[in-house]
Amino acid sequence: MSDRALKRCLAATAILVLVTNLWFKPQPSADEIKLNAQTFSQPREWKGRVAPDFELTLLDGTAFKLQEAVGRQVVVLNFFATWCKPCREEMPELQRYQQANREKGVIVIGIDAEERSTMVKAFADELRLTFPIGIDESGDLLALYDVSSFPTTIVIGVDGRVKLRETSAIMNAEVSLDPVLGPEVEALRLGRGIDKAAYLAALAAQPKIDNAPDDKSPVLNERSARIAAAMPCPCGCSDKVAACTCQTSKGIKARLAQGGYEHQSDAEVMEELNKEFCMKGM
Repeated sequence: MSDRALKRCLAATAILVLVTNLWFKPQPSADEIKLNAQTFSQPREWKGRVAPDFELTLLDGTAFKLQEAVGRQVVVLNFFATWCKPCREEMPELQRYQQANREKGVIVIGIDAEERSTMVKAFADELRLTFPIGIDESGDLLALYDVSSFPTTIVIGVDGRVKLRETSAIMNAEVSLDPVLGPEVEALRLGRGIDKAAYLAALAAQPKIDNAPDDKSPVLNERSARIAAAMPCPCGCSDKVAACTCQTSKGIKARLAQGGYEHQSDAEVMEELNKEFCMKGM
């Protein structure tokens, strides 16, 4: 076969594969497109914004105050849950990275999503985690940073602004974090960190992102309500999704209200929701 004939054959094969995929592959619904757009727009919305201030009680009883750390450290917030497999898988890498970079002024803060302290302490002990960990018992911190999927990692630079928002497991920290943290560590070394008063002033002057969810509970049809009533909440409590009030359950109920599960069994829907609200590692 000549080179020209071979190229024509390969081109025809590629077109056939493309047409087949477009014809047979299920196309996303309008609701799914909207949800994906919101998910992928989050990093763009957050990058460059002044990080919201907060105070978090840590497992050792001390308190972490963001306003006291900004400008003095490069802060890495890692939102996780003990039931989330990708969260568990990335923890040894975050532990290693913190140990390797703590002398440079990098601090990793683990923020658990509304679980019992005994569960979180056992999780930290099992994985031998030594970086600070606290529990967002009320879910207010999750809402403040608009976190609904785990793990979510947010890097706050020495100017108090968000430099990175990653909603997947970090399996190679040098690849994921070094390009962002490198310039921040250098700025910290040169004494270019923002002071507390300037950070708080910038935060007060910053307009809020207008993406707050409607306070009204989502309206579930008969099938969605049945799934919510049967599905154990992934947050680790003993409640079903319908009864739980954590941020994860609220996100699942909002997703159920959007529908689009007509061709799936209840079990398949539950499995999909578990995957959606606990992001797979990449």
